[in-house]
Amino acid sequence: MNPAAITIRDAEERDLAAINAIFNLEVVESAYLYVETPVSADDRLAWLRTHRTARLPVIVATDPGVPTTLLGWASLSPYRVSSGYRFTLEASVYVARGSHRRGIGRALLAALHERAQARETHAIVASIDSENAPSIALFGRFGYVEAARLTEVGRKFDRWRTQLLFLLKVS
Repeated sequence: MNPAAITIRDAEERDLAAINAIFNLEVVESAYLYVETPVSADDRLAWLRTHRTARLPVIVATDPGVPTTLLGWASLSPYRVSSGYRFTLEASVYVARGSHRRGIGRALLAALHERAQARETHAIVASIDSENAPSIALFGRFGYVEAARLTEVGRKFDRWRTQLLFLLKVS
């Protein structure tokens, strides 16, 4: 898919079921996401409203020919709640399983960066499982560098997982 053919827009409440479907499939099937219980519709709605109140972006990617089908989604969230971290955000990018390797992740991450630059963001952090080569490569193409390796801090499917923290200085 040509990345120019992807529409990126702000997420709306009508997108939440599709956002949850993409996320919860990873919860159930992927070792890369250290969440073990699917997110409920109510929790996802509260999450979107919290992001809106904080003016933090939640965006979706669609095919202009089929605008009701989500190809992926992304968000910027607070890295930590302490006030000293207010200039650092955490990026999340999820692409629907049937849409991998089509430039959707690149388009979503580029759009997140535009939104981060429009606010007082100094740094963006990405937390990625050490075996998630596609995500490591995606963030690496945007200039993220490994800043920390947290060995065996997560557990999924009866196996210890290592988390990598990648960092990009925006300003």
